[in-house]
This record gives sequence, structure tokens and C-alpha cells, in this order.
Amino acid sequence: MHIGIIGHFGSKESFYDGQTVKTITLYNSLVGRCPQNVQIYKVDTYYVKNNPIKFCFQFISCIIKNQKIIVLLSKNGRKVLFPILYILSKTFKKKIYHDCIGGQLANEVEKIAYWRKYVSSFQINWVESRGIVNKLLSLGISNVVYLPNYKNIKVLEENKLNRHYEKPYRFVTFSRVMPEKGIEDAINAIVYINSKAGKTVVKLDIYGIIEKGYEERFSECLERAGTNCTYCGVTPADNSVDVLKKYYLLLFPTYWKGEGMPGTVIDSYCAGIPVIARYWSFCDEIIDHGITGYIYDFDKPEKLVDWIEYAIQNPNEIIGMKKNCLHKACEYTEEHA
Repeated sequence: MHIGIIGHFGSKESFYDGQTVKTITLYNSLVGRCPQNVQIYKVDTYYVKNNPIKFCFQFISCIIKNQKIIVLLSKNGRKVLFPILYILSKTFKKKIYHDCIGGQLANEVEKIAYWRKYVSSFQINWVESRGIVNKLLSLGISNVVYLPNYKNIKVLEENKLNRHYEKPYRFVTFSRVMPEKGIEDAINAIVYINSKAGKTVVKLDIYGIIEKGYEERFSECLERAGTNCTYCGVTPADNSVDVLKKYYLLLFPTYWKGEGMPGTVIDSYCAGIPVIARYWSFCDEIIDHGITGYIYDFDKPEKLVDWIEYAIQNPNEIIGMKKNCLHKACEYTEEHA
């Protein structure tokens, strides 16, 4: 048997975005679990822009060799490849398994009527949220199943949890460094709280790839923040728990419209770190308010300050939530998925 996987592998470069991590994680899971007589064939969408001829060669070879094909595509990838995959499914009887990236598929199907026939032609559509499942079902899409985003990383042992914290409390962001991920909201909140206190009571470490075109603006934000905030570079996915376990809380004030079930929250749970997050669609499926973190209204970004202040005033509550995070992390492991 041959199985094809079409997704962003990133060639030989290092990518840390959710789409690439999810694609490589699934590939590694299949390679590790499939019998030796099962061949896994990769098609790297990285080459669509960087080497179109190579992409076309990989794609055509995949179609010829494989009867079963798994696709993991961003919104732009879906626009380009869904019509082709539809023809392959309906005309050439290829079995297409769509593992959805992000949280916008239901909205896209609702807005673009002919996408319904595309996704309906696939063997299955795996989505990261039960809310998306329900919305797609209401739109007449029946071949949809919940499959959680997951990480193949080891969950921290409970006896290794940090249960003692002192001021300044250390907060962290662990996602792409871009305005839509709320990076400036996080920086401004930390600076405001220290200014209000008249001393340094909180600090913020920022990890992640800096979005192209945002370098200068981000540098200016850090300069204004002074010693309150530090950029710590990029951490490999398999080292996330060791990095995050030392922090008090993770901040995730995202307002990126494509947010699904973000890997950064899974990383945080695996390290036993609660999350303060701005509400995005279906985020209450992964964050249990008051149990594994705190959620504030999307339209009230100023509430981030309130929840940070609440957290530093109630350390016993935060420490008690850390064990909850480890338990929640088990829902997003390779074994469970």
C-alpha cells in the first residue's frame, strides 16, 4: 500500500508555524506506526512558490502511485487544490482524506457554495473543533469528524511541577511574533502593570519566528518596553516543555482570524502552564475557564491586564491549575489522537 501526504514540509528549512508542525507531526506518526509494507509519499507545498516544477512532479507522482491521499492545506492551498482534488476523487476514484488546518473551514464552506461539493467528495474531513463539526453538519456536510490537534511531546511529570514562584512573575508568549497574535497587547499589558506598581512585578519572555515585515516594528516595541520584555528567539518543537515549564503563565491574546486549536496552548499544557487567552472561535473547547486558564472577551482587550493582575494576586490558585493543565494535555497526545 502507498499513502500520499500533501502538505507544507518546508523542504530542508526550519519552520515552526502550526501548519508545518502539524504536517510533519502527522507524517512522523504514520511512519512510526504503519507496517513496513506501507510506503508514505510526501508532496511538499513549500515548492508551489519556490520550485513549481518540482511541486508538479511530486504531485503527479503522488497521484499516480497512491490511491489514498491525505491533504493538509492552508486557506490559499485549499483554493488552489480543492478543485483538482475533487476531480481526482470523483473521476479517478482517489480516496482523499482532508486533515484541516486552522479553524475557518466551516466559514469558507458557508461563504463559497461550491466548496460544499468539494469537501463532500472526500472520504473524510478531520477538523480540530467539535464546534466546527456541528457547523459543517448544519451546512449539510456529513463526512466530518473531530480530530484534535496534537503534539508528539512528552507531558511533564506531575512531581516536576514548579510550585514556588516569586516576584517578578515570569510570563511567556510562544507563537509567531506578529500583531495578529496579540504580541503588542502582551507587551503593553506587562509594561502598564509594572508602571502602575512603580516596580517590576511581572516580566515577559517572547519566543517565536518574527513575521517578515514586522521586524522593525517589533524592535521598536521591545525598545520601549525596556527590561520588562525580552525576545528569546526560536525554540525547536521538541524542546518546548523544557523551555515553558519554568514560567508562571502563558499569554495568548490572539486575534488572528484563522485560529484553530493552536499548538502553543498544547505546548503550554504539556509543561503544566495555564493560559490567559483572548476569546477566539471555539477556544472554550481547549481552555476551561478557571480550570486550565482564563478567557476574556474578544472585544475587551483591556481585560488582559485585569487577568494578569488577578493571577499575580492569587498564586495558590494558579499553582493548583497546573495539575489540571497536565491532565488536559493528555487529550492532545499522539496516542489519544
